[in-house]
Amino acid sequence: MKKVKTKTLCTLLAAASVMTAAGCSKKETAGTTEAPEETTVFATQKFSDELTYPDHIADYSEIHPGHEPGSVKGEEAKTLLNEVEMDVLHHSLDNYADITILFADPEKFGFDSTDVSWGQIKTEPDTEHIDSVLDRLYSIDYEDLDTDDRIFYDRIVYDYEETKYASQYSAFSYYDSILNPFTSLQSNLLFVLDIMNVTTLEEAENYILMLKDLDRYLDDILAYEEKRVELGFASQDEIYEQIAVSFDGLVAQKDNCFLYDSFEKKVNAIEGISDADKERLIKENEDTMKNIVFPEFEECAARIRALKGSGGLDGGICRFPGGDAYYAQKVRILSNSSKTMEENFTAADNKIRQIKADARVIAPDVVGDEELKDQYINHKYGSDQPEENVEMLYGLIKDDFPELHEHSYYFLDVPDELKDSFSPAAFLGYHLDEYDSNLLITNRSNVNGNFGITCAHEAYPGHMYQSVYTRSATSHPYMYISTVIGYKEGWAVYCEQYAFKYFGEEGSVRDLVKYDDAFNVVLWAIIDYGVNYKGWTAKDFASWYSDLQGTVITENAVKTMYYIVVADPGYGVKYGSGYIRTDEILSNAFANHPDATAKEIHQAYLDCLPGTYEQIEVNLEKNLAGK
Repeated sequence: MKKVKTKTLCTLLAAASVMTAAGCSKKETAGTTEAPEETTVFATQKFSDELTYPDHIADYSEIHPGHEPGSVKGEEAKTLLNEVEMDVLHHSLDNYADITILFADPEKFGFDSTDVSWGQIKTEPDTEHIDSVLDRLYSIDYEDLDTDDRIFYDRIVYDYEETKYASQYSAFSYYDSILNPFTSLQSNLLFVLDIMNVTTLEEAENYILMLKDLDRYLDDILAYEEKRVELGFASQDEIYEQIAVSFDGLVAQKDNCFLYDSFEKKVNAIEGISDADKERLIKENEDTMKNIVFPEFEECAARIRALKGSGGLDGGICRFPGGDAYYAQKVRILSNSSKTMEENFTAADNKIRQIKADARVIAPDVVGDEELKDQYINHKYGSDQPEENVEMLYGLIKDDFPELHEHSYYFLDVPDELKDSFSPAAFLGYHLDEYDSNLLITNRSNVNGNFGITCAHEAYPGHMYQSVYTRSATSHPYMYISTVIGYKEGWAVYCEQYAFKYFGEEGSVRDLVKYDDAFNVVLWAIIDYGVNYKGWTAKDFASWYSDLQGTVITENAVKTMYYIVVADPGYGVKYGSGYIRTDEILSNAFANHPDATAKEIHQAYLDCLPGTYEQIEVNLEKNLAGK
């Protein structure tokens, strides 16, 4: 069961709609050819010999070695496992904003609300912490754990073994920029500030402390970016300029930022606060924004622009020494899988070619029929109103997906400033220690023909559904707080594909729209792997894409996608490879268990929790045994 609450807030999520670029145009069907030869990027950058670099891509056994069974059993093992979990959470979360957004009651989890800051930029691995976590985990008798604890154990051991591997190489702290033009801090900072709780005098004071700490925190980030240049890890001038422009956009809001009114309304709504305190807080907020925050944004733009001309070569992360090994680990994390780089690329290449082949069977009938062609071009799956789509989907999925824990959600409309750039909808997990604060952010001015499908991805049975289900299915907050982005996006894309059955008439038109959707998701993975692993240039990708489509696609036409995956290596992996693996595992489950219902298979999958896909494959078969 669920409760629905609707309200409108003036929110700002400047992360924009990068993913919508994957679905903004229809693709013609065509033949296929082989990918171009891998491009060698000859680095002329000088890299610091102060750092240690991997000299090969590690295989699974190097990163995840076997270990002797532990001897700690029973309640002692359960207590130790819970202690390790809290240690990990406290070690990972040092940002007041993250803590107060993730938890409605941080103190219940032992977090001290008096440490009000944006946290620290860490470039030195805490090897003592890493070894302590693994030593304690290895001491536990795995066979004596219950199912929930075993799944958590497998996940956290896997994650920390990956962390231990990365800690061997000091260069791992510098391969990736903290800032990128599309998805990093400056892209969603104002949104984060807006959703922070300001319901008490203490929270209002803390909010202003966070504003003041931005000066220190952003200076630390800029110092890190300057250090990367010093060590030889400069980004391309194009990317530095795009980052600077993103800060320019923040600076432009100095006089009319919505956060002035937002904070004032929150302060005025605080119960028991004096008029003097209200006046003081409102003035201090405005002074801090205008004299600290916006000048700091301006400084960020200037210092980032000053890095242009640092000699960053145009290319993916594999251009750095050891960058292929670093990217391979990042792919394991973002794809939620231990498959090799070649296996991942081959799977994506095969998938996109299969989608093309399937589309080619029905495309001529659609394109050759004016009525069907019009339906294809002007299709409309779902209502323009998100409330209607979400409510409808909640009812429609009941036969195919298990019942959820009672919960509620809010619709938050984006402000006018974002209507031209924000995606139609987005889900934000908020206060994950409860069920009544799920946020669905909507842009009603940017709905398209697939808006019902978008709502399926973000709400039911996609992100929000999975988030609520996972929280109810485990006692371990690590399993729903830790990123596991490939699992989450893989499930959400699988669900948007599945949800086509709920919209439109069955037939070739709907199938072709569905193929378009899958094609674009997988295409992001292809360019990500091509650029950051195989060393493709934008020209190489345009060549590969032209061969796939059977028509000339220019280098300039793919530059936006190219620079997204250069600036944010792995961006396309979490969507494309996450979907490919999710779809593969569930398709196999349906094939291998023909007597099981869709609801049984989906529940068996979700009960595996966000383990790696390899762990899920094993646990899914256990869950389906006897169905």
